[in-house]
Amino acid sequence: MVTGVPFHGQIHVGDIFEQREFLSAPVEDLTGDRTRPNLKIQDGCNNRCAFCIIPFVRGRSRCAEADQVVVQVRRLSAHHREVVLSGINLGRWGREPGSRMRLADLVRRLLNETPIERLRLSSVEPMDFSDDLLRLIADSPRMARHVHAPLQSGSDTVLRRMHRKYGPRHYADRILKARQWIPDAAIGADVMAGFPGETDEEFEESRRFIERMPFTYLHVFTYSVRPGTPAAGLPGQVAMPVRRERNRILRELAAAKNLDFRQSMLGRTLSAVTLERGSNALTCNFLNVELARPRPASSLGDVEIGAVTASGLREAAPALFRVLA
Repeated sequence: MVTGVPFHGQIHVGDIFEQREFLSAPVEDLTGDRTRPNLKIQDGCNNRCAFCIIPFVRGRSRCAEADQVVVQVRRLSAHHREVVLSGINLGRWGREPGSRMRLADLVRRLLNETPIERLRLSSVEPMDFSDDLLRLIADSPRMARHVHAPLQSGSDTVLRRMHRKYGPRHYADRILKARQWIPDAAIGADVMAGFPGETDEEFEESRRFIERMPFTYLHVFTYSVRPGTPAAGLPGQVAMPVRRERNRILRELAAAKNLDFRQSMLGRTLSAVTLERGSNALTCNFLNVELARPRPASSLGDVEIGAVTASGLREAAPALFRVLA
């Protein structure tokens, strides 16, 4: 009974891990900023990270068919300049049994077979950033110069307790190659503070690693217990005040890195898409720019950067903004 109303139907219970079909919402069902539609092309996850409940609620990795994605992006490109490809574990697109395609192959098809003017990838696991994929981002002017690879920790021992599939050395190889090939790219990561058993020494190891990496922003999370996950039962749960302090330290480090990155853009001309209200735009390398005067929403053009603001950038010369036909 729900809210006092008797239920006379049947409830069918199935095994989420047996779900093989990819169910996609209509392309018009957009999330977030409506000028940059987020197209989900992958769902579920085969990883078993100790802190994550997603595999138990979303099931195994499954993907939209390539032809379907091409059709959807082609439809979206009629009204939008930029499309963001997303998924629970986006880098696993195409890795289902029998598939010979990989995410880079799909991106190449979208660039070749649709008129979309900018394609952006959301979060991709570090080891799925193949050389092929990084080269596509580096070489195509239609790819957003943006690499987001979850890190979680820069400590090898913490990563092993998390059941992550890479170590700091492997992660650094991908990130440094991204910076080498795409010098002005936004490079971001998810980082967790206070995972069970994280000692002061391990946290400092992680902080130093993050400091060395060419990140331009971080999403910092304080570890919280998820019932049913292996991490929930691990010994050495870190005291909440310690977790919060470590979160603060990492956020301050991230803010300093982001400020350095924004300052390096002064005087540059960056390609940007105007957002829904038309008073701000998002650059190819994931920076928010206050426009000197409103532009039509979902316009793609060049913006000269004249100033750094508290959290973004400000346009210098509105005359240099050219709306592309």
